[in-house]
Amino acid sequence: MSWAVRPATAADAGTMTETLAIGFDGYREFAAYGWQPPDVRSDPERARMRARIGTATTWAMIAEDHGVTAGHAGFFPQPGVAGSAHLWQLFVRPAWWGTGLAGELLGLALEAAIEQGYRRMRFYTPRDHARARRFYEREGFVTTDWEGLEEPLGLVLVEYVREPLG
Repeated sequence: MSWAVRPATAADAGTMTETLAIGFDGYREFAAYGWQPPDVRSDPERARMRARIGTATTWAMIAEDHGVTAGHAGFFPQPGVAGSAHLWQLFVRPAWWGTGLAGELLGLALEAAIEQGYRRMRFYTPRDHARARRFYEREGFVTTDWEGLEEPLGLVLVEYVREPLG
């Protein structure tokens, strides 16, 4: 594919929330019958996305393919854990599934985290999202065996970690 990756800016909040909404909509494949994704297209959600992107400690990249948003990734320091980054988001739109874009975005995030001095990265993903879990496990992440219900999302999440990063 011919995508380009660049740093995300606050101006990308709308397209990033759209990618997030598309990703959440895909969770219907494994969520319980009748599950509804949260509304992340709202003005307050776009404002939260802008605020997160605008934080000096947030790293975020966006991928575009001929001017069309293909995906994004971002991380920030894990609160309360020195040397650990929290992979905040990694979402790729369906047209780019299986193209290697997710691996490229994750690789860039890992490289940036190492450059910033992080030794560890963690994140949460839905417990029943088998495709995502296989991807992260191939990339060297392991589950911590923690799981819990994420109320706003209405799904059980599991925690993954990779340590050391390099």
